[in-house]
Amino acid sequence: MPFFDDGVLLEQRVLFGELLDLYASLLTEKQRLACELLLREDLSMAELGAELGMTRQGAHDLVRRSRDLLYEIEGELGLLELRKRCVALLEASGGCEPPLPDHIIARIEGLLPEGVTNDV
Repeated sequence: MPFFDDGVLLEQRVLFGELLDLYASLLTEKQRLACELLLREDLSMAELGAELGMTRQGAHDLVRRSRDLLYEIEGELGLLELRKRCVALLEASGGCEPPLPDHIIARIEGLLPEGVTNDV
């Protein structure tokens, strides 16, 4: 049985990866490693369990708990949602007709969190 639901597999994997990128430092080393191996190395649960020295079910439970924790953290902090809104703001400010003056765009960019660009 796959870890992600069939109908929204790619969407779930992308969201899980984005949350892991933002909040990996808040997980334990074992949680982080399990999630990275699942997402980046595309290991099966059996392979993941073998790599971590646990059963397939143990690996599944570890990743599920880790994923749930990442969703909970995002629910509390909302950094991924903030990043998406910032990107949308940048895209909207660049597509105005007539175009916004460069100094206004520069001011908007200066107010956004570091690392947020319209190519994210």
